Amino acid sequence: MKRDIRVGILGCGVAAEHHIDALRYVPHIDLIWFCDIIEAKAINAANQWGENAKSGADVNDLLIRHRPDTVHICTPPSTHSELTIKALESGCHVLLEKPMATINTDAKRIVHARDMSGKQVCLMHNHMFDPPILKARQLIEKGAIGHLVYGEARYFLSQTKKKMEDTINPDHWAYKLPSGIAGEYLPHPIYLLQSFFGPCYELQFQGKSMGKTANNSQMLRGYALQLQFHTALGRILMIDNMDYDHFSIDIYGTRAAIHINMMDLTYSIERQRSGVPLVLSRVNITVEQSIQRLVGTLSNFFLIATGRLKRRPGHKLLIKKVYHAIRNNMPMPIPIEDGLEQVHTMDMLNDLIAQQNTL
Repeated sequence: MKRDIRVGILGCGVAAEHHIDALRYVPHIDLIWFCDIIEAKAINAANQWGENAKSGADVNDLLIRHRPDTVHICTPPSTHSELTIKALESGCHVLLEKPMATINTDAKRIVHARDMSGKQVCLMHNHMFDPPILKARQLIEKGAIGHLVYGEARYFLSQTKKKMEDTINPDHWAYKLPSGIAGEYLPHPIYLLQSFFGPCYELQFQGKSMGKTANNSQMLRGYALQLQFHTALGRILMIDNMDYDHFSIDIYGTRAAIHINMMDLTYSIERQRSGVPLVLSRVNITVEQSIQRLVGTLSNFFLIATGRLKRRPGHKLLIKKVYHAIRNNMPMPIPIEDGLEQVHTMDMLNDLIAQQNTL
């Protein structure tokens, strides 16, 4: 019989809740402890798990006395390097929330500690395993959209989402990041675009405060990033304090484009049919995309109704793959080098925001 993998959860906020939920779908897991500097959070998380897990505020004590095989680090990014290194030196694999660090120096320290320990580190780039992203990758690998030339992501952050994740609180640690609230949410579209186009080697930034929201309670803030990849261009737009959430990605190739709605996990392919009059071809593009969206939506409804599509599917699939890799001594599904590229891009952004100093 397979031995249970012993797991510790470090940091018991919102991110840990998603990890705990995903771990329920992984067989042969023994979640042995929860740790948070606010011990009440650790106790609450242990109760949520519903098993005989330990809880406490002293990570050193838990690592030494109750040695896990793997540690999930769900703490603020400023603590990632110190805690990851501590876990690696204690002989643990690490599943690390994004971003892996706030500066390049700390990210490189994590890589060095991994290499010295012989253990593995996986980055929690969960959207990489959402169904439409996986499908887009398959299409691209088959050459269905041609050579990639441009990618664009839009991320609108509502006050409702911020309330759910406690980032509505002005004392939340996200506002202490070098790029403020953007440092918590922009890593998602950054790692997704870089997964398709490779490293970003040049970044331009525009930031703007755009007045108060309709109820005059919050300031609208916009972040526009222009990214240059080696053979393509990219753009990311984030707006904070909208009345609605939005997350979408467009990938343009020389033959076709893929439009992905990350909110409802649907996608459509835009391509012009040859041998058809131009006017009809343009109308056909719209009709085809509408049908694809409708079919995708109906399919997702069916999968949800039959229990085959769970909430946060990328989270669940990535964590399942992590434990499959650990059991079979395989490479992690998200290599630590991907995290390095993300931190490098965020480091460039931090410098540009500091120079502009308008947000």
